[in-house]
Order: sequence, then C-alpha cells, then structure tokens
Amino acid sequence: MTPTHYSSTQKALHWVVAVLIAGLVLVAITMVNLGEGDLQNRLYELHKSFGLTVLALVLARILVRLSRGAPELEAGIPAWQRRAAHASHAALYGLILLVPLLGWAGTSACCAPVNWFGLVSLTLPISGGMPVGERILGVHKLAAFLLVFLALIHAAAALHHHLIRRDGTLRRMLPGHGRV
Repeated sequence: MTPTHYSSTQKALHWVVAVLIAGLVLVAITMVNLGEGDLQNRLYELHKSFGLTVLALVLARILVRLSRGAPELEAGIPAWQRRAAHASHAALYGLILLVPLLGWAGTSACCAPVNWFGLVSLTLPISGGMPVGERILGVHKLAAFLLVFLALIHAAAALHHHLIRRDGTLRRMLPGHGRV
C-alpha cells in the first residue's frame, strides 16, 4: 500500500543528509583552498568522517524507502514533470551513494588510513597508490559537482511547487507536517 505521507524518519533522514552534504561542500571548498597544515588536515579528516556518515545515512534512507515507500506525487502534475521527478530522485539517491563511495575508495588508495572520527579504521583494500587515488578522487569531485547541481534543481523545484503551484509537495517533507 502506498503511504499518504512521509514518515518522521524519512523527513529526518532527508534533512540531516541535506545539511551534512551542504556542510561537506563548504568544508571541501575550504580545505582545498587552504595551505598545507594542521587545519587542512583536520578538515580532510572531518570531510572523510562526515562523508562516511552520509553514506550510512543514505543507506538507511534507502532501506526505509524500500520498506515503507513514498507518497504519490501531487495530482495534476504533467507527465513530463512526473518522469523528471522520478529520474531526478533516482539520480540524487545514486549520487548520494556514489560520491562518498568514490571519496572512500580514492582516499583508501592514495591517502590511507581512512578513519571514522578517529574511532574506527575503515580503509578499503585498494592498491595503486597516489595515481589511482587521484583518478578516483577526480571522479569523486565531478560527481560531487553534479550532485550539488541536481540538489539545487531539486530545491528549486520544491520552491516552485510551494510558491508557484501552491501544492503540498514541499510541505509534506517539512518537519512537523503530518498528513499534508
């Protein structure tokens, strides 16, 4: 049976992942523009740890979505927009998985160890050293740019639904809004 609303868990995972990704982008921009030193190293470690956290949270989000489903799109949305919404959501989920996986793989290859907040070593057994790591991290960077671009389109579409169409698309993902 298709649910009529997003659960509190789905909403929390959506917003926590969105905020973490925004923070990861800001940290990434900062860390690559700093000179080498302790601050840059700390930012890289935080970026890796929060990236792994996003990976775990998006896996949880996918499991919740698979088990619970998602409400139907609002009535009256044209077919092309329905197809675009489904394609963009699939692409967002894919990129939210792919970007941290690439970062994890690239860092494991070139710049081990990969530690989650200094508590657990999660280095992947990937060989090739710096040449392989840099290639993987180059793809990570491109995928991250694509993720940011799609996330901005996603946010613009939500605002379009809220401000122009005046439907419940955005409200149903806002915290505290139940069966809207």
